[in-house]
Amino acid sequence: MEGMVPSSPAIDINGTLYVGSDGENCLFAIYPNGTEKWRAPTGNAYSSPAIASDGTIYVGSDSGRLYAIYPNGTIKWSTPLGAGWSYSSPAIDNSGTIYAASVGSSRLCAVSPNGTIKWSFYATDWIYSSPAIDENGIIYVGSHDQFLYAVNPNGTLKWKFKTSGEVKSSPSIGDDGTIYVCSWDNYLYAISPNGTLKWGFNTGNYAETSPAIASDGTIYIGSYNGKIFGLSPNGSEKWYFQTGDSVLSSPAIDKNGIIYCGSMDGYLYSLNPNGTLRWKFSAGRGFESSPVIDKDGRVYIISELHPPPNFHSIFYCLEIITDIPPVAPTITGPAKGNTNQMYNYTISSSDSDNDNISYYIDWGDGTTTDWTTPTPSGQPIVQSHAWEKRGRYDIKVKARDEHLMESDWGTLHVRMPYIPQHPFLLFLHWLCDHFPNAFPLIHDLFGS
Repeated sequence: MEGMVPSSPAIDINGTLYVGSDGENCLFAIYPNGTEKWRAPTGNAYSSPAIASDGTIYVGSDSGRLYAIYPNGTIKWSTPLGAGWSYSSPAIDNSGTIYAASVGSSRLCAVSPNGTIKWSFYATDWIYSSPAIDENGIIYVGSHDQFLYAVNPNGTLKWKFKTSGEVKSSPSIGDDGTIYVCSWDNYLYAISPNGTLKWGFNTGNYAETSPAIASDGTIYIGSYNGKIFGLSPNGSEKWYFQTGDSVLSSPAIDKNGIIYCGSMDGYLYSLNPNGTLRWKFSAGRGFESSPVIDKDGRVYIISELHPPPNFHSIFYCLEIITDIPPVAPTITGPAKGNTNQMYNYTISSSDSDNDNISYYIDWGDGTTTDWTTPTPSGQPIVQSHAWEKRGRYDIKVKARDEHLMESDWGTLHVRMPYIPQHPFLLFLHWLCDHFPNAFPLIHDLFGS
């Protein structure tokens, strides 16, 4: 795609993706296989589209208009929201009313499904924030005037909450009705439905992304200092993960609780719920777009490939493989023997996904056996080895499945002493066998 794509894609029930761009003057519809379905002439679309239950796609553009587009790509209608472009994403309530904001006019509009404006609510400065709607139909939206506004369904003000910085973040609403929103005063705020402050968390730098809320109430948020935070519902920090640059991408959570978030360091990060890294995917210059996840667990995200003025964006689809590594291998065979004599060892592991398994063997004497030919899960293999010098050795084996997921090490301790024939030396060797923690000098003599 030509131009920058700061918005996130939207996905309909058929898997079709919709995304606008700053440079192509249109909204794209993209098939799940990545090919273009159609493009609609909306002007440059900065916001993420919203999709109604009847399949109509709503998106704002730099023309300051809200567009309604049929699923086949034809324009249903467009209506002006006021001066300036529409940067925030529309929201749709249960009645089908669309709520959309205009930056230049500082105006939040309620628009009927036929395109007529029902009412307008005015902030005192720009509105970049996307509106959010609670179960009672209350609309929440932030403004550069440093307020978070709660607006009644009829367009009247319910309350406003003052922060100390611009509110570009889009609010998120918890199951208990708590509203979470970030401000450029370096704080994430938790606000009760009545407009009172529950708590504030210092993110250490600007934050303008939308918080993501997990099923257990954990809140995830990114910050300009490159950190991705995991917070308890009471506002205490559970963990943070440090990326290499600012985090402008809002986190997304899959059905297993895995967190996905892009960073301007050029990586999409996949994090466990405890904040540890699962993997990271490198693409392009950086991620301002937020990831979205389809019903099959595929992750979509858009990166900026070239720096200005020649912006060029790439749309990625990542197939996520959910795989459990094999169990640590068992090793059976002689635990002691003679040097320069070949011994057989039986190695086995199992994989809960029933994948084929390869084995990597460290014989403990500086030699290794590289990954063996894959064999079915649970089927033992036999490997042979001889040790040239007397001593104690740890045979260590790791299993790997078809998706390169590796197990923990399995270990077997062996010793390869010189077996003497003189009766006195045989007696000393007997002592070593029966009293392994005694007579250290004798043990050193036999290398046992």
